[in-house]
Amino acid sequence: LSTKETADGVEIMAITPDALDQLSAGLGRSTVSAMPGGGSAELYSAPPRRSTAPSGPSFPHELVISDVIKSQRNLDGSPVYTPEQLGKGKRPEPAAAASSARASAARDSEIAASALAAASANAAEMSRLVLEMAQVKNLLQSHLASNFWSNLQQNAPAHADVVKTLINAGFSPKLCADIVQAIPKDGDTPTLLKRVSDILEALIQVQDPIDVFDEGGIFTFIGPTGVGKTTSVAKVAARCVLRYGRNQVALLTTDTYRIGAQEQLKVFAKILGLPVVSVRDSDDLAAKLKEASKRKIVLLDTAGVGQRDTLMVDQTQLLAKGSGNSHRILVMSATTDLRTQEDVIMLHNRADSAERIKSVIVTKTDEAALVAPILDCLIRYELPLLFISNGQRVPEDLNPPNPQYLAHRAMHPRTLSEESGISAEQIPAVLADNLAQWSKTPS
Repeated sequence: LSTKETADGVEIMAITPDALDQLSAGLGRSTVSAMPGGGSAELYSAPPRRSTAPSGPSFPHELVISDVIKSQRNLDGSPVYTPEQLGKGKRPEPAAAASSARASAARDSEIAASALAAASANAAEMSRLVLEMAQVKNLLQSHLASNFWSNLQQNAPAHADVVKTLINAGFSPKLCADIVQAIPKDGDTPTLLKRVSDILEALIQVQDPIDVFDEGGIFTFIGPTGVGKTTSVAKVAARCVLRYGRNQVALLTTDTYRIGAQEQLKVFAKILGLPVVSVRDSDDLAAKLKEASKRKIVLLDTAGVGQRDTLMVDQTQLLAKGSGNSHRILVMSATTDLRTQEDVIMLHNRADSAERIKSVIVTKTDEAALVAPILDCLIRYELPLLFISNGQRVPEDLNPPNPQYLAHRAMHPRTLSEESGISAEQIPAVLADNLAQWSKTPS
């Protein structure tokens, strides 16, 4: 409470907490008297008076803390539990909370399972409906095609004969419909067939080989396996040597997959007096093409790769990076069926104009019973024909295309048996998928 300096130091006077309480209770009745011996004054308090006020915190800060605790609330608005309240109320038991969480998770699982089961049921129902709709569509198309064919046979028998001839020749129903729409509505069968041959002759696009190779450049031969690609390269190389000289022709090959492929080309090249350069990758190809840039004609033989083979992607990238804007020549066999030829064209004919097919060589026309399928693809995809090959001799069996001969050859299949032909009763099934085009034909 106070200090006093003395000769020996500092005298400190203090008061205990109990004395302070007594002082607070009986302030005003305290008496002060001098200490015996003239010492410092000592505070004497009157006897403490019992307070009737309720008991509370001993110090003011305890009262403040108590008020703060009482004013606290949880996020849901409930009061915060204090030690004094633990005996009055009960907090949720941990086991009860865990049980509630498990029940909620179980309900969520049941809802998810129900939703999944409903989705599966809906998917199965949709699949069933789609299948039924497809079946109804097929039945309707078959019925309409049968009615159309019957009406065509009754009202325009000559047109019916033309349709039967084209279908048995191997042309697609779509091209047949386009051709039948272009012929006159009247006339006998021979006259109409002659008109069909003229239409086919006009639809076949051809290129003059002299005009193509006189421009010079890089000519890349692409195509599936077993179509005679390497033999075609040798035949073209022989023609180029005869026209431009061996110093103006270069032979390159990327065919490192097939056993003996390079040896076959080297044999042909040795006969022609030409070197053969093997290429490993796109960088090597670009370097070898740069070395051969002084020559007028560069013929690039590629590996035969199936249209669904993953190696086709690698080869396409190799040619795109290494050969740049080369003249791409697709080699196709006349013995291949229609749908396979369509797949080959679609997968090789890239959307980029720099990678599109610019010419076609058709091989094995001497072996094919039907040449209509390959001509059908060339017409519908508007691909120009550069050469036709009808034998293994180098370079004799490579000829410029003759549209008149090809149209006549397509209309007259070289089959030894008539059993594989399509009868009049089977034609409606062939026409069913292209009923929209056939509905425009005269009937």
